[in-house]
Amino acid sequence: MAHVSKKILVVEDDPVTLRFVRYTLEKAGYQVSTATNGLEGLKKAREGEHDLVILDLMLPGIDGFEVCYRLRAEPQTAKLPVLMLTAKAQDTDRDTALKVGADDYLTKPANPAEIISRVENLLAKKKTARSKTVIFLGLEKGIGTTTLVTNVAIALSQKDERVIAVDLYSHDSSIAKLLRLKPESTPAHLFQKPIDTIDRRDLESVLIAHQTGIRVMSAPQPVGEQGDISVPHLDLLLGKLREMCDYLLVDLPFQPTDTTRAVLTKSDLIIIVSGSKADALTGVRSTATLLGLLGISQERMGAVVIDREGVLSEWKFPKVIPDIVPSIGVSLLGIIPYEAKAALKPVPGGVPIILSDPDCPLAWSIRGVAQHIMTGKINSKVSSP
Repeated sequence: MAHVSKKILVVEDDPVTLRFVRYTLEKAGYQVSTATNGLEGLKKAREGEHDLVILDLMLPGIDGFEVCYRLRAEPQTAKLPVLMLTAKAQDTDRDTALKVGADDYLTKPANPAEIISRVENLLAKKKTARSKTVIFLGLEKGIGTTTLVTNVAIALSQKDERVIAVDLYSHDSSIAKLLRLKPESTPAHLFQKPIDTIDRRDLESVLIAHQTGIRVMSAPQPVGEQGDISVPHLDLLLGKLREMCDYLLVDLPFQPTDTTRAVLTKSDLIIIVSGSKADALTGVRSTATLLGLLGISQERMGAVVIDREGVLSEWKFPKVIPDIVPSIGVSLLGIIPYEAKAALKPVPGGVPIILSDPDCPLAWSIRGVAQHIMTGKINSKVSSP
């Protein structure tokens, strides 16, 4: 069978049913772990790297309703598929299970073929809704790329998306610093372990949670500096993080290193961030050409122009869009407008502009970029704020 990489947690207190379900799944090629009560099931779901949970309703301690509700309430398990397998066949029980977050409901006794069919359907849906890795590639220091990443991350979280923001840039305005978060440690110490022993619990320990729900990871080693992260370690790091969220946003400097190349080539979308002056826009086209030489198609590239200097004044904003698109050579995902009172810069107190002034044109433009990322519609059209 082809399911050896898929791991399923079965939470069931009846030993006969537990043996039957486990045998059915293992015969189909799945890896299986088990728990015999609700609290044990929650603990294993939080600590393990499961692809799906099969959950009984009547459990000692806390019942399946409560287990499912808690799974949905926690970021690391919120999108974990849950199949309720129970002897309770009442419509009210089914309705309650679905309301607390179960993805499917199957009554006992269930035959092996039906169990495997339901499992495969849920795993197929999970694969279709896979997460995205989005790289923000700032072309110059001080333009506001890190602040853009931070605000876009919050905009996505406001849409109930699970977001992890990773800082691979070595500068003063780190994502954690902008949000007034103090990392207790970086992933650097993880790489002293054998690479194949780094698991989800290790990564959870170095993520910093913000009140908006986004989680932040500071750079284990700034890319482009001496002692650059090895490609295998960075592949592992970003791959594991991607499994833990809906959107993995990476603030990355454009440096000619193997590490940078590895990150770029495995991303779903690369957003080139530039200023609004003519030479900056020309730099977008040059960067896109270089990315093309790495085998990255234009369909995976977009640009955001930050008008910090007020070059694109408000009165002529709609007119510049047709002129900018041909000059940059890639899709224009957004223009962040100039606002003297709300420039795209760190906000005192660690409150990003999308929270401190959510109705200003700048905040609306940021939400537009987030919408492009969510819909996956990368094209040359962009609406004015």
